[in-house]
Amino acid sequence: MKNTDWKEKGDTVFAGTYSRFPAAMVRGEGSRLWDADGREYLDFLAGIAVCSLGHCHPAVTEAVCEQARKLMHVSNLFYTEPQTELAELLTENSFADQVFMANSGAEVNEAAIKLARIHSGKGRYEIISLSGSFHGRTLATVAATGQPKFHQGFEPMPAGFVHAGFGDPDELKKLINPTTCAILCEPLQGESGVRPLEPAYLQKIRNLCDKHNLLLIFDEVQTGMGRTGTLFAYEQLGVTPDIMTLAKALGNGLPIGAMLTRSDIAASFTVGTHASTFGGNPVAAAAGVAVMKTMLAADFFPAIQEKSKYFIQQLEEVAAQFPQLCTGVRGSGMLLALVLTEKGIEHGAEIVQQLFDRGCLINFAGMRVLRFIPPLTVSRGEIDQLINELSDVLGQMS
Repeated sequence: MKNTDWKEKGDTVFAGTYSRFPAAMVRGEGSRLWDADGREYLDFLAGIAVCSLGHCHPAVTEAVCEQARKLMHVSNLFYTEPQTELAELLTENSFADQVFMANSGAEVNEAAIKLARIHSGKGRYEIISLSGSFHGRTLATVAATGQPKFHQGFEPMPAGFVHAGFGDPDELKKLINPTTCAILCEPLQGESGVRPLEPAYLQKIRNLCDKHNLLLIFDEVQTGMGRTGTLFAYEQLGVTPDIMTLAKALGNGLPIGAMLTRSDIAASFTVGTHASTFGGNPVAAAAGVAVMKTMLAADFFPAIQEKSKYFIQQLEEVAAQFPQLCTGVRGSGMLLALVLTEKGIEHGAEIVQQLFDRGCLINFAGMRVLRFIPPLTVSRGEIDQLINELSDVLGQMS
């Protein structure tokens, strides 16, 4: 079957919640994908920051296959080896003492919301998040998301969520009241256009939490697991959260999420207060163990940081070459954006489409930037290939 066949079938049987490219991907390796027509693509989307070790990484593939041959599921009524090993790796390499596992970023953000409420006590339930944020697609996480477009059609939103202006600590301070229990933020907003939260701003948020006895929740669903050049983004910022959520790259393609916190906070979750049937499933957890062990190798993050500097330099040269379309580069690690001018924004979707036609996958984030989130294992040669194709496309529009 060809791409057109799969598209016809898919459009018939799936709810129309996605705007898909007309390609059915059938195989992946490293930073490359192949579709049903045999066409090859250079993947700078990585499943939306999921396949951070690249497609079909040998260590992850072997761990998944080995675990699937032994045990696929028993539920959290029992202990399993890979789940426990993954939890140990996460706590040994972070600020946290304990972990709750689920299946996705939205679910672990839900867990964080529930934990913040139950830990803070009766009458304290409101959570402040930031404009431009994205925290998931469930009703609670949509309510926490500071982008009204995601609320439309699902009103009324669940109560208990308010949004402060991005980068405005004074507005955030004014929103704190006796019902407030936590502040929720991404260290670097991905979906609204790769917008970093400056360390000084995050420190002010941390200070407000300490002063008012609030929990600080970092949503590292996208920034965690090496995406910004360290295992977790908070390590670079001089600010430690009370609760942190992870998903996306944790399983390198298998659905798994984790909420991490200190033991004194985790103690508020008692038997029956929260649960997940598939959370920390043995196969997904085995993948997570392989991901963690790969990323904890001594040379892993220095290599990413070096490639990130090179990629940023190349993108800055593109921005300088096409000032009518681009204004600069932002982001960190391998979560980078080429910021577009007003003219560039008009062509954003077209740029992405033309790159797709040339066999390069990126996306138009926040309707304002071109976002690049390749596998962390991407090579310099692949970065050069992307830059060359991007330059050609921008040259045709300038």
